[in-house]
Amino acid sequence: MGWRPSSADPRIASARIRCLNPLRELVRRGYPVELFDATRSGMYAAVVYSKLYDSTVQSEARRLRANGTRVVLDLCDNHFYNPEGLESLRWAATELRRMIDLADELVASTDAMALVLDDEAGGTKPITVIGDALEPGIDGVSAGAWERWRARRRLRRLRQWLDADAERVRLVWFGAHGGPSGAHGMADLEILRPAVESLHRERPLSLTVISNAAATFGRLIRPWAVPTHYLHWNAETFLDALRMHTIAVIPASENPFTRCKTNNRLVTALAAGLAVVASGIPSYRPFEACCVLENWSGGLRRYVLEPEQRERDVAAGQRLVRRDWTLARIADHWQRYFDGLRARAAGVRPPAAG
Repeated sequence: MGWRPSSADPRIASARIRCLNPLRELVRRGYPVELFDATRSGMYAAVVYSKLYDSTVQSEARRLRANGTRVVLDLCDNHFYNPEGLESLRWAATELRRMIDLADELVASTDAMALVLDDEAGGTKPITVIGDALEPGIDGVSAGAWERWRARRRLRRLRQWLDADAERVRLVWFGAHGGPSGAHGMADLEILRPAVESLHRERPLSLTVISNAAATFGRLIRPWAVPTHYLHWNAETFLDALRMHTIAVIPASENPFTRCKTNNRLVTALAAGLAVVASGIPSYRPFEACCVLENWSGGLRRYVLEPEQRERDVAAGQRLVRRDWTLARIADHWQRYFDGLRARAAGVRPPAAG
């Protein structure tokens, strides 16, 4: 089995989460799968392309299929959604449709993403849903000594800022600042601004933003009538920074791109011990008994004023994460899928589940 991510660079979150992490776990188990090696392409029963579909890849996939290799496309973002009519996204959608036509099978990161793929494929391709695993640590993302020193210095400053007023309840938002696929990212925080500012007048709050665009933070978030702090995202300090907070806020504008997103951020926050108030995108719905969805004013108030409820929900959420969303659990899903894929590649019916 060959696995071909969009990049082998672990700094690319989608490559790391959708391929490199589960691949590492499967290799640790001795499972016969590896990063795709073009010099060994004739040896693969199947090749999984993860978020990779340009014309060069399509040519390669055609050659593989001609030699009897089964081709799979794995997708975790809705690259068909193009509200601004951008040429780059129009090109991406065209190439993606061609890759879907080439693929024998499709894998989607969420049920919502699977519905989009099924529609684009005209119901002609088998689709399997495999979610994202929790990252208890971000492995393989190294930085130079200077960058590590700067990241630790920023973390100390955040800690000092938070500790300067122990009365404030610590809110945090984390993620990329945005992208071309419609409204999403840091701008989504405007959804909850009225609720945060109103509650802050009753009980002191703070908001930390962990992201990759200080200028966007300065323009959108710093003017809030709440103490705010920006921390540049860094692999080595991110989880330490996250654990300094009490409540994660995860708003998402409603559109076809955000509806397809995975539960990765919600799972990350719960695992780190934070209560979560979030928008109700489909992948978050299985957690609605242990977080607050679509209730910014009431949800924030409850978690800010009722720490016991906060603690109960976090404990329940962590149980759910341990049961369904660990790397070992998601690697199990990939392993079962690969077992079936190998059998289909060999033209053999998979054994019935026992």
